[in-house]
Amino acid sequence: MSMTNEELRSFRTALETKRAEALRVLGQHTAGGTHAADESSAADPMDAANRAEEEHELLGLADRERTLLAEVDHALAKIDAGTYGVSELSGQSIPSDRLRAVPWARLTADEEERRSTRQG
Repeated sequence: MSMTNEELRSFRTALETKRAEALRVLGQHTAGGTHAADESSAADPMDAANRAEEEHELLGLADRERTLLAEVDHALAKIDAGTYGVSELSGQSIPSDRLRAVPWARLTADEEERRSTRQG
């Protein structure tokens, strides 16, 4: 499948929008910290446990956003290299419908499903 310049611009725009969103969300997850009120209640073991659990969840969310950001950056680099929309496994074209749903897709849907089935 050969993409038109208009299609590539559309995918680039979608990826850049997703990149900006991921950076915003990542900033929200990493900008937090302990507040003075939190420190004053540190003597309460239940509060400390709740705070630790929340921090763990935020770290997980931040990790997912960093992973997504890396995938988006990889897709943008593939656009620049002229290899966007080509499966990294088989070299087959990734259908436009899949790229519209997941613009950072590296594999066709069938390849992704087979890979997930083997890993699961």
